[in-house]
Amino acid sequence: MKKFATLATLAALTAASLSAQAQITVDGTLSPAEVGTGAGQYQLLGSYTATTNHSVADRGLKALYMATNATTLNVMVVCSPEQTSYSHVLLYLGVPNKPGIAAGTALPGVSGNTPLTQQPTLDMPTTNYVFRVTVSPFSDQPGAIYLSRADYTIATPAEVGMGSTKKDGSVTSDSHDAANAQSAFRTSATGSVAANTTTGWEFSIPLASIGGAAAGSNFNVMVGYIRDSDKGFYSDVLPQIAGQTTDLGLNPNFLTIPGKQYYTYQVGTGLLASRTAASALPVSIYPNPLAADSRLAYTVADATQPVTVEAFNSLGQRAATLLQTTQTAGEHSLSLAPLQGLAAGVYLVRVLAGSQLTSQRVTVK
Repeated sequence: MKKFATLATLAALTAASLSAQAQITVDGTLSPAEVGTGAGQYQLLGSYTATTNHSVADRGLKALYMATNATTLNVMVVCSPEQTSYSHVLLYLGVPNKPGIAAGTALPGVSGNTPLTQQPTLDMPTTNYVFRVTVSPFSDQPGAIYLSRADYTIATPAEVGMGSTKKDGSVTSDSHDAANAQSAFRTSATGSVAANTTTGWEFSIPLASIGGAAAGSNFNVMVGYIRDSDKGFYSDVLPQIAGQTTDLGLNPNFLTIPGKQYYTYQVGTGLLASRTAASALPVSIYPNPLAADSRLAYTVADATQPVTVEAFNSLGQRAATLLQTTQTAGEHSLSLAPLQGLAAGVYLVRVLAGSQLTSQRVTVK
């Protein structure tokens, strides 16, 4: 009898554990059970905190979540982009195991009447893919969404359709992808982005179709809200630009904006850095391009912290570890001479001090 009770208790605990770590359902809705810290659970990468700063009143982006399990990358963009006309959301993705467009290079636009004609200059180490959702007007319910993508890992990127469906959480599968990527969008109750915390654009991508991702590897990501008239950027991007209340316009150069303009999600760890964390940990490299006397200058805030300095190549792979130690609060500097042994190219020098992380590009000739 005691044995039966023990087995019953274990079964109940197992069921509760499985329920707490339920798999993500692609339906355009963020549920509490889908958010957590384990594999296959969403983690918040960042949110749009000043809801009055949208260049379109009470419309735009709200939050970005990402998750991975053994086989799938899941993305949830909480947003309310619908207006009286069509509007668009673009998600730019950098993956760990494929070549792409390097930071500081304008992305190639694709031809046609599509938001993928945009050619922003991003500061992600590499950009490999862009994904797009177009939504019909808010008054058009359940209306429709239209999905497409472009692949920057090939010589001539072209727009590839990913299907269409209603705005009620219905799922559509990418008919051009044998691995069966899935997407859904659900309209918020009022169309208000300020009031919306759970609905928007959700999709899953089989990891095998984007080159795979081992534990500890990084995905980089940013999201933009796009006008229908000329396909230019509204004010809304994630990471949010503090104080931005006007449209960013056509083909913006995000290198001209202070701070880190993308989120980094590490498989098995979650969010590595945000714009806020980056601005709180200032760094500089001089001279740059790299010379024998180049040094990295940075500040450790508040108290004694563990500090790690690493360099990553354009594929997001660790190329060198320059420092692993504990340092007191204050200004510090580090010689970058060891990087002279690396192959020519642009590298990302990443500084992690306690929970604060930021990065700076350096050119090795």
